Amino acid sequence: MFKAVIFDLDGTILDSIPLRVRSWQQAFDDYNISADPEIIRLMIGYPGSMLIKKVNAMNPEIEFREEYYFKMHLDELRFFPDVDDTFKELRKLGVKIAVVTSSRKDFVMRLNIKADAIVTIDDVKNGKPDTEPYIKAMSMMNVKPDETVVVGDIDNDLIPSRELGCLSVLVRHNRNVSSDHADIIIEEIKEVLNIFNDKKDL
Repeated sequence: MFKAVIFDLDGTILDSIPLRVRSWQQAFDDYNISADPEIIRLMIGYPGSMLIKKVNAMNPEIEFREEYYFKMHLDELRFFPDVDDTFKELRKLGVKIAVVTSSRKDFVMRLNIKADAIVTIDDVKNGKPDTEPYIKAMSMMNVKPDETVVVGDIDNDLIPSRELGCLSVLVRHNRNVSSDHADIIIEEIKEVLNIFNDKKDL
């Protein structure tokens, strides 16, 4: 019986990918570094240090510059339309909710997410795809991996979920993507409710 859901943030419950890509491009431009926007997009959700290494940049200050540009436009951010109602329904069902993200803590706290556990990149030694953030979230909720559903939009979210034995759910938001690490693929966040309502169409 599933007792908890761990959600990724960027691209999963928060429609933040376009702004993230734009912010990284501005940051790289400031350091005269050429970075393919598609590479940036594919790396959103991984620690910023991994993206910087991916484009052969060496200056860790780039990550702080990206955060600066990102925070300048926080008013543009929106949660996906069905997130609030889905969270409310999960609470009615007695399901615990966590958010595990590679984003910085000060940014995440500004979002005022109502969750039983929130784990950011600043709360752990090793970020996703390491299992540490999920282990921490489950400990905070007092649940086991086989009682936990993990919802994410990229492999980086699902690889540690699979490793731990959680139910791994890929949300596509109408993108043409798939994952070998997903047990279930959904289009919208609200479809997570089917898991707890014993629907057979997943």
